[in-house]
Amino acid sequence: MTAPWIVLVDYNGLADTRKCLDSLALQTRPHHVVVVDNASRVHVADALQHDFPSVHFVRNPINGGWAGGNNVGIQYALDHGADLVVLLNNDTTVAPQFVQRIEQVADAHPAFGVFGPVIRFMSPPHEIMTDGCQFNRRTQPGFFERLEVPLRDASVPPITEVDIVNGCCMAIRRAVFEQIGLIDERFFLIHEESDFCLRATRAGWKCGVFAEALVWHKGSSTFKREGSKLQRYYDTRNLALILTKHPHRPHARPLLVGLAAHSRYAFQRYILERQAGFDPAAEAVLQGFYDGYLGHYGIWHPERPRPGLFLLRWLFDTAHRLRQRVTPEPAPASPQQETRS
Repeated sequence: MTAPWIVLVDYNGLADTRKCLDSLALQTRPHHVVVVDNASRVHVADALQHDFPSVHFVRNPINGGWAGGNNVGIQYALDHGADLVVLLNNDTTVAPQFVQRIEQVADAHPAFGVFGPVIRFMSPPHEIMTDGCQFNRRTQPGFFERLEVPLRDASVPPITEVDIVNGCCMAIRRAVFEQIGLIDERFFLIHEESDFCLRATRAGWKCGVFAEALVWHKGSSTFKREGSKLQRYYDTRNLALILTKHPHRPHARPLLVGLAAHSRYAFQRYILERQAGFDPAAEAVLQGFYDGYLGHYGIWHPERPRPGLFLLRWLFDTAHRLRQRVTPEPAPASPQQETRS
């Protein structure tokens, strides 16, 4: 196997990218790094090439989101002979043995086409942010439920089979891309790595999280900069897309049951945002619900005409008034363990 290729996507996060590259410079094993400048305001190569001369830089002329930006980096790595591509959020740092352990897991567990380590918070650095994840199981209340992966000291880390590997750090074999293609760019942000894992599983590969914490994640940097309405829109819309793309998975809710649960989730999230006084976020939920079921994907265009959206708003508001007469509004199930972007 050739040395792994690590893909970072930068969208106006230059300080985070520099910190991540500093940690990658301490690796004990050979590797390649490509940084995709996802149409940032400051050209990333101009700012970083001098300090990191071995890093490859690619400028994306448009902001392709997490999906499109990573696809540019993946294709670059594959064109340069990569056998293993590691997608790594730019707002992370990694342990010095990160590349070595990724290679060991790849060699020891050939049935796993997509895998990653346990992720810790950057602050506090000993707290687990995310490990294993199961999706849309009929026996569980939420869409994304944690599957604990206990940390273990071993010569080669054991691996736990999961439905979803967090896109904050996921290693993918070349053969997986050759079989199922790249990331679905319709998602743009949020749940695209979940879709990719489900596609890989459907093609016969296993997805797993291995029992070692090697990555520290700052977490949700894009949403901290841009506001929660982005998260609400893409989460609501893309849940509809992923449910309709994968209707017949083993252990999953039947499609209509899953879509009904999604409608309840969107309704509850809309009401909570309204009650909290976050009307832009509430409106983003409505638009995400509307666009998800009418097939409008890619980057969000808030000002695009949406005939009939006022009826959906009226329906949600009316349903809330009726429910208030009967019972207090419950909190919605958490959509996912954490957001990698």
